[in-house]
Amino acid sequence: MHRVLRRQPWTCARCLQKQKRFNSTGTGTATVQDNDFDAAYVRGSPARQSDNAQLREVFNNRSSWQTSAKKSSGLIGNNYLTTPRGFQRFAETSVAQCKKLVERTLAASTLEQYRAIPKDLDRLSDLLCRVIDLSDFIRSIHPDASVAAAATASYSLMFQYMNELNTTTGLNKQLKKAWDMPDVRSHWSEEEKMVAKLLMKDFAKSGIDLPDKQRKQFVSLSNEIAQIGTDFVNQMEHAREHISFSAQQLQGVDPTLVRGLRASHRAQVPVYSPASKMILNSANDPATRKELYIAERTASKQTVRKLEQLLLRRAELAKLTGYDNYAQMTLADKMSKTPEAVSNFLESLHANNRPQVQKELAPLLEIKRKMDQSAKTVEPWDHTYLLNKLAQAEASSGPRTSKSRLQESASSYFSLGHVLQGLSNLFESLYGVRLVPKETQQGEVWHPEVRRLDVYTDKEEHIATMYCDLFSRPGKLPNPAHFTLLCSREISEEEVRECQEKDEPLNNGMPTYLGPNSISGVTAYHQIPTIALVCGFPDSSSSAGPSLLSLHSLTTLFHEMGHAIHSILGRTPMQCISGTRCATDFAELPSVLMEYFATDPAVLKMFARHWETGAVIPDEMITALADERLKQATKTGAWNNESQILMAILDQAYHSDGPVDALQIGYYNSTAVYHKIWNKYGSVPEPQETAWQGFFGHLYGYGASYYSYLFDRAIARQVWRAVFKDGESAGALDRSSGERFKQEVLRWGGGRDPWLCLEGLMGDGRGVLAEGKEKAMLEVGKWGVGASSEGSM
Repeated sequence: MHRVLRRQPWTCARCLQKQKRFNSTGTGTATVQDNDFDAAYVRGSPARQSDNAQLREVFNNRSSWQTSAKKSSGLIGNNYLTTPRGFQRFAETSVAQCKKLVERTLAASTLEQYRAIPKDLDRLSDLLCRVIDLSDFIRSIHPDASVAAAATASYSLMFQYMNELNTTTGLNKQLKKAWDMPDVRSHWSEEEKMVAKLLMKDFAKSGIDLPDKQRKQFVSLSNEIAQIGTDFVNQMEHAREHISFSAQQLQGVDPTLVRGLRASHRAQVPVYSPASKMILNSANDPATRKELYIAERTASKQTVRKLEQLLLRRAELAKLTGYDNYAQMTLADKMSKTPEAVSNFLESLHANNRPQVQKELAPLLEIKRKMDQSAKTVEPWDHTYLLNKLAQAEASSGPRTSKSRLQESASSYFSLGHVLQGLSNLFESLYGVRLVPKETQQGEVWHPEVRRLDVYTDKEEHIATMYCDLFSRPGKLPNPAHFTLLCSREISEEEVRECQEKDEPLNNGMPTYLGPNSISGVTAYHQIPTIALVCGFPDSSSSAGPSLLSLHSLTTLFHEMGHAIHSILGRTPMQCISGTRCATDFAELPSVLMEYFATDPAVLKMFARHWETGAVIPDEMITALADERLKQATKTGAWNNESQILMAILDQAYHSDGPVDALQIGYYNSTAVYHKIWNKYGSVPEPQETAWQGFFGHLYGYGASYYSYLFDRAIARQVWRAVFKDGESAGALDRSSGERFKQEVLRWGGGRDPWLCLEGLMGDGRGVLAEGKEKAMLEVGKWGVGASSEGSM
């Protein structure tokens, strides 16, 4: 997933939520095997083969990385950030620059001044974002407490100033006035018009036009929602912490586990723990499994109350700003536009998926009937138990390579350095850009394990910088994520002139690019997008070999690189719409699509080789991995899809008219609604005692838009089929297909209606996608989402 901050008025979209070559002397020389491998499996120039060797060396042999002892730098090259005190100077200087832009916007009176408003507000947004985004990231990941504290202080200072701007009604009035002047708007580029519309929508959604009393109420409600939402996510708890079972109730469970749980004559099982999972998988007694299942899916009353408070406050906020409900308010700037369109999509998806669930449940019911002839249904607490029984039956029917052994063997071919090389080769094959390691300077990175990769075009243009923090360590962020630390944007001639007059480095010393814009073609200085890629792959520093990735980790890295390539190639002239700053329900498309490339045979052949022998991954292993994925998909793919569909439907219900109607009595029964949804759409009955909705943490961050990941999975599946031909005949490496995806989707960032992107990419001439209404959502629902892995966004 990518991390950005939540959108606020006039700031960049989705911006405030709670997110030269490598020339080190330590770089080794490629072995003969390495060169043979490149020659056989990697088409490209000698420079490309040299880059590949450096990528392998940098990430496989971590001791080879050296930081320049001669040069020093601020964090990510920022001249201010050479010491912790620099964060304060960075924030204060940025606020001073912001105030000049605010004064100029408020004082605009001539046509020329009004024409400059979109660019000025976009620059204002960039000044805020570069402090807030970087500070928020550094305070969460930097190991030095003094640096983290300084970053927190600068974040707070900028956040406070942003709140002041949120009450500056004059900015919105001037923007609307400019929009209504034909002689002004006719001079704006399409990107400037897009940014202006986005900012006006954000102003409206933030209650800027409300009378003073209501606007204060809006601010109060927003703060309350933020606090309740944070408490809901951070303070989730089960209604029961432990369950006591007798030895007889735990028959079928590993006796060693049972003995370890015993207190006196009974076993004390912690709810939602590895032990409880094992019991659900193996306890023969259905009553035991049922009791544990209910306990695991029942949140405490306090947790449920927090959720219901959140939903009521959101309903109140929506009504205050003139919307019927919170879903209507949230979806207005998404691809879906309306709750009705989302409902169409989810209903279509559910209808497509339901028969597949029944096919998956059929063999499980057959196994259950062998144990209980009267069985008519598979209960939810039976599911993992019967899957385990099915696996045991298949294992006893003949010799098979276990899933764990297969994945362990495959990991030997996925050393991190070779995977990064494969990604670079893939990007060059599809988009004409490659990854080049670059030596870092003293102070440039937040931890010695961080590696810098610069992105170059086939014309040797440096167009992006990516900092890779890929290894696990104590205290590090637990989840893989892509962070945009600095967005792409066009640097004005005024900025260039001011820096020259003050004899200051352009862009605070951070990299810039002089060249044509990817959309307008105008040659100018551009702020180079700067990205941080954070993962938690195994630390190999204490072992003899490199870090080896599991198939899951391999797919995770490809997913995050999908976000990165969107930031890299979405180099728009306006930062509000650059890269991943697009509609929430479109942002996951490039990353989900990359998951298909991760396991494509032609792509694997480009890089997967044994870390010790140098042998290329055998065809038999690729086939075995594909067979295992297919086998798992036929067993649980539709089941997992249904879980996601139900959660998305529940999210819509929680943000529709129900909580609005409940405002009159001040109470909303989220548990009753949860069971209504599960009983109507679920394939197996849910026990009435449960209250699982209390663990649905995404309701806070993705309120009314949880459908987005399913939506983008459906689109990605169709793109893989229609554009990349399911990988057939090396379609995954076809440059024309990659160029088509780049030109129609990636290069636009958020600067084009996503439906027009899809129409240009794979429209069939009917114009259904271009219209982007309920029919378009229904069409995407018919595409289906394919097999799903366990889990969620």
